[in-house]
Amino acid sequence: MALWMGVLVGLAPPPLSILRVTPEVEPSETAAAEMVETIASFSVCTHDSPLMMRMVLSFLSVFILASAVRAKDLPVLRTIAEITRLTPEEAKLGYPVELSGMVVTFSKPEIATLFVHDGSRGIFVSRPVLPWDSGPVQGDLVDVIGITEPGNFAPSIKGTGSAGASVRVTGHGPMIEPKKVYGAEFGMPGRDCDWVSVEAQVIEVTIRYGDIVVECQSGTFPFFILLKGPLSETSIPWGLAEKKIRARGVVASSFNSVRQMTRRFLRVSSLSEIETIGSEFEPQSPTIVTKANELFRLGGAGSVDLVRLNGVSTFTQPGRGFYLQTEDGSIWIQTAQPIAALPGTVIEVEGRPMAGDVKPFLRARSLKLQGVTTSPQPIAMSATEALDTRNDSELVVLEGVLLDIQHSDDGEMLELRDGKAVFRCLVPWENVERSSKSTFVVGSRVRVTGVAKISASGTNDPMQENHSLMLLTRSRRDVRILELPPYWTAEKVTYVAVATFFLMLGLFGLTRVRRLREDEARRREFEAVLVERGRFAREIHDSLAQGLTSISLQLECVPDVIQTDPKLARHHVERARGLVSESLKEARRTIWNLRPLALGEADLASALRRFTNDLGEAGHVIFSQEIEGTPRPLPPEHEAALLRIAQEAITNAVRYASPGRVNTRLRYGSDWFTLIVCDDGKGFDVTGNAGKGFGLTSMAERVAALDGSFTIESSPGKGTEVSVTLTT
Repeated sequence: MALWMGVLVGLAPPPLSILRVTPEVEPSETAAAEMVETIASFSVCTHDSPLMMRMVLSFLSVFILASAVRAKDLPVLRTIAEITRLTPEEAKLGYPVELSGMVVTFSKPEIATLFVHDGSRGIFVSRPVLPWDSGPVQGDLVDVIGITEPGNFAPSIKGTGSAGASVRVTGHGPMIEPKKVYGAEFGMPGRDCDWVSVEAQVIEVTIRYGDIVVECQSGTFPFFILLKGPLSETSIPWGLAEKKIRARGVVASSFNSVRQMTRRFLRVSSLSEIETIGSEFEPQSPTIVTKANELFRLGGAGSVDLVRLNGVSTFTQPGRGFYLQTEDGSIWIQTAQPIAALPGTVIEVEGRPMAGDVKPFLRARSLKLQGVTTSPQPIAMSATEALDTRNDSELVVLEGVLLDIQHSDDGEMLELRDGKAVFRCLVPWENVERSSKSTFVVGSRVRVTGVAKISASGTNDPMQENHSLMLLTRSRRDVRILELPPYWTAEKVTYVAVATFFLMLGLFGLTRVRRLREDEARRREFEAVLVERGRFAREIHDSLAQGLTSISLQLECVPDVIQTDPKLARHHVERARGLVSESLKEARRTIWNLRPLALGEADLASALRRFTNDLGEAGHVIFSQEIEGTPRPLPPEHEAALLRIAQEAITNAVRYASPGRVNTRLRYGSDWFTLIVCDDGKGFDVTGNAGKGFGLTSMAERVAALDGSFTIESSPGKGTEVSVTLTT
């Protein structure tokens, strides 16, 4: 009946054709019915056309309706094995699917991800993102109704129209036992969607876009464990790094546009599915030999298999590998073996395939040179065409305008533009000095021959997207300049305008800077005057004031003994007169900016003993001195400052603290010196007296000028200790 309706649509006169007869069809025939309607509408516009045209439309309608009838008669698939055996073309027909008693192995409704398992195989179920629907959870028993679709890597299940597959929860039970896989067996393409347990060595734990990514190595096969985040900071399993683990989860893959696996993942629902262990694991032996274009395809060779390829080398990178052009495409051969392979060398390679960024590559185990042939000719194309996955590792020719030149350890990196596409080109140094000026000119139009190397974005996304292109040239001869840039380019005009502006700005700036320097010179001159005044104030205070204090102490003793011991009184007077003479000399030396008199004659310890001996003749205070370490000469400015500080500390103690004993301690270290002056006098409140009195301020300023440390420890009734430490 449907066939005759197609004939009627094509051959009927206008009154019948305009009715747009549509047969009663099932959902699987929707696309065919829509095409019949389109043809029927077209026939209304062409009913005056020749009979031949109308006959062609009639037979086209018959073909489409016949396809719909075949789709309607497709058998119902009731096991996952039946679905995964379908080719992409067969899965595209939309076989009806009715699965019962499936076990949910992974479910994340917020990212439309659902995997189910029937005890022997697993499969992906396509569902729309439904934030309000919690969906089934791991361990649920579900019934799934839908139709097949080819998927981007393996057949999967979807719903009809825009709705997702129907998933009905029928119960909840214990999880099925995962299949144990070891080493590179985990990397077999056919493991996709399986519920497995794998032992691995953790390399690193990272966070990407809020998800936990565990980089692992199982035997010789690298893969990643993905855990949907976010997790709290304390829950992130940083401690898994460098541990041996056993993880269970669903096998997932990243793939390119030609249905080749590029990365392998293990999706886990929670951290409880990852446990640390201590046992070793061994990879299984390879079993399959296949072709380059079958690497990592579903049902094709994986990293556990041994592959033998024959081809012609196009580009060799010593110590890293070479690019091999085979009869079904080019591939990167990774090997550290020394190989004298020039372009055109015929090579037989045996090794294991590995998943790359956008295309598999081969890790070579053995190499055989079989002769030399004509060097492969490059393929001319645009940069946009070169970004196709098929062209990765191919020898190509591109043209573009040179935008920028950068130097690296490997060579000159040229940035070029071809239309809207921007790509890079690496030119080896060869005999050109790295520091020399580039022979290429920005703005030139060039033709580049090299091997295309494509980088992908979305590392953890199921579908890889080609992101950037770089050409690896074999020598500088692979870059040919087609046209030099004009002298006055828009860039040069911009530079001249900018330079003129900055020249005017510079003239203004120079005038401004000169004025600021004059102001700064006057300010520094004024500050120098202030500093010099402060220095003289300290010198006068430390020399004249201390000398007058000593004189005062000698004269104060005279009234006490003049009646009972005139001889002692005369001694104090003579001593005071001697101190007056010394103070006068010291004042003159201070004015002439000479070193202290005492240090001009002896070292620091001797100068301090002489000073305390002069004060001790009054008989009221006992002075003592201790030396620790090996005495050595100190820098003159250090000795001068330390002498003044010690004199000030001792004088203050005698004048204000009424001590019975004053001790001076000198400590010599390997690269430091410490002076300590302590007394057993009445002490004072350090906090309450901070900043009061010129003597304390003078001591602190002297120490600060020499980048030393200065401390005073005292409290009422407990004496005082002054400490100074300088680096020598």
